[in-house]
Amino acid sequence: MAAYKHYPERPESLTAEFVRDEYERLSARIAEADASPSPELWVALYSEWNSLRALVSGEGARRSHAFARGMGDAEREEADRYWRQEVMPVAQRGESTFVNALIASPHRAALAERHGEHLVRLLEAAVEPLAPVNAELRVTAGNLFTEYMKIVAGGEVEIKGERMTLAMAGSLASSPDRETRREAFVAARQWMLDHREALAGIYDELVKVRHEMARNLGHENFIRLGYLGMGRTDYGPAEVARFRENVRTYVVPLLRRLREKQADALGVETLRPWDGAYDPDLTLPLGIVPIESQLEKAQLVFDALEPQLGRHFLRMRDEDLIDLENRKGKRSGAYCTTFADEGLVAILCNSTGDQDDVRTLMHEMGHAFQKWESQPIEDIGLQRPTADLAEVHSMGMEYLSMRHMNEFFSGEDLTKFRRGRWKKAITLLAYVCVVDEFQHWVYANPNVTPDERDAEWNRLWDIYEPVSDFTGIEQYKAARWYAQSHIFGMPFYYIDYALAETGAMQLALIDAHDHATGLAKYLELCRIGGTASLQSVFARTGLRSPFDPEVMRDLMEHAASELAVGAPVAS
Repeated sequence: MAAYKHYPERPESLTAEFVRDEYERLSARIAEADASPSPELWVALYSEWNSLRALVSGEGARRSHAFARGMGDAEREEADRYWRQEVMPVAQRGESTFVNALIASPHRAALAERHGEHLVRLLEAAVEPLAPVNAELRVTAGNLFTEYMKIVAGGEVEIKGERMTLAMAGSLASSPDRETRREAFVAARQWMLDHREALAGIYDELVKVRHEMARNLGHENFIRLGYLGMGRTDYGPAEVARFRENVRTYVVPLLRRLREKQADALGVETLRPWDGAYDPDLTLPLGIVPIESQLEKAQLVFDALEPQLGRHFLRMRDEDLIDLENRKGKRSGAYCTTFADEGLVAILCNSTGDQDDVRTLMHEMGHAFQKWESQPIEDIGLQRPTADLAEVHSMGMEYLSMRHMNEFFSGEDLTKFRRGRWKKAITLLAYVCVVDEFQHWVYANPNVTPDERDAEWNRLWDIYEPVSDFTGIEQYKAARWYAQSHIFGMPFYYIDYALAETGAMQLALIDAHDHATGLAKYLELCRIGGTASLQSVFARTGLRSPFDPEVMRDLMEHAASELAVGAPVAS
């Protein structure tokens, strides 16, 4: 039986009625707490509210995680649907009542003193995303995203006579055989085109629903509401636009040179889109990390890096909190989740036996380590950083674990893996900006057609990824964005990866010169959790702002050195 940190006494089945009654019970005490000359009543009330939030988020995460592990299971699907459609609207109404009451409370300062001023800023940012006026629209958006995920999770293609999932087809992008790469690319992109009408229809509805949410709150479009939903308190679209400009200035020229070098290594005049993930100088053989050995080898990595991290990983293995292998019906991608009421952390991956499995496992465990190390933070909302900061922990672990990658690779393979991670940083920064600028355009123009959205994606792709040659297969270029689940389900959650990459690369540079300092900074970042905003945490830990153009310049100079292509020339 589960050992609950919050709400140990609970009904066997958590219903919408139970959650509603609990919020109403606590809400009834707000007036008395406000009227008290002492903040103690509000402090006690807040503590109980915190436990209720842990209960709701923990149960929701368990149901969502169970469904993600088997999206073809009707019972799991119904449990997840009930929580999203019946429980969450009730909980969000209760949350909205509490957030507004706390912000207006005469004892707000006392709660900020106890939990930190950043808590108040986050609650202020949460007012509009929780607005009751949009309760039904939020359910609609959740249903649409679930429909999208089910379609993609069931996707299969045939390559060289073998049926396989889209994830398995994607792993063939790094095959040394060019025809295999081409066939896998065409099969996966054609699958997206074959399902384009359904996927484009879902997205069109999502954009319209989100635009309606924004209009209900007096906004011109969804962009401002999207930023509030991400909890961004110390930067906005203007700063992000400058970041993308820095990427165009310092990253894209380096990426162009890397692509030209890759074409030379392949012996081709121009790179075709199926060539992008295979670099003879950096790509390791398919199946190089058998799935059955990945957890044991990762254990050795984390034990050597920091024993405390090794203990976290061992616990997750012992308690079935790691779902590693790709299979049909499993949600695509990878993620880390928390069962807040139990104080447990779980990850889901889609390992296929290839080198990128290692990076993904390190990435998701970086998230997990942060969540474990932040457990002592009293407020469960502050245990979890905003996404931009959270990705520093995940990407930072990709770099910090590099010194122990000899557990997975040796000799030239180890060198290729390390250098490949730096190349991935370059390609990631550019690709993230395609997604981010695309989303800003989409929500600024909510009534355009699917064809117009595809055309805008293609225009942005040519700016940030200018080398791939789609001659004769132009229809496959825009098919890429239909496979990016963040665009459908987590609007504006993508620039976070690029912002965080600047922090992670800085950790890598520190670690290279002083491992103890690099690891100490990482653990400090984990233990800060979500108690501060992105830029303030960067400053507090001695990292430079991701919006500083000189940071991007310096990082690209280091990356160019790691990749032996010489210092980049800004465009």
